[in-house]
Amino acid sequence: MAKNAKQRHGWLRDPRKERPGETIGGGWFVFRRGDGTRRIRPSIYPFEYGSHDAAAEQAGKLARSNPGLVFIVVGQSDAFLVPAQQEAA
Repeated sequence: MAKNAKQRHGWLRDPRKERPGETIGGGWFVFRRGDGTRRIRPSIYPFEYGSHDAAAEQAGKLARSNPGLVFIVVGQSDAFLVPAQQEAA
């Protein structure tokens, strides 16, 4: 890190790298429902779990350590890809 650069806590240094225990492409996430709005506000790079069981275990831990807050498990259901057009040479 540069001498005068400030470290931004909560930000990934390299979002292409998995964090310990994370599975990029795993398709399972844990989010907290807002107290007043009941909406979820995921971070820019939410932690991704490799299985429903792993995400549910984490949601349970978070709920036990934060009584009164709601944590939900969200999973990827579909994926769609349309190939980009390649330009003629």
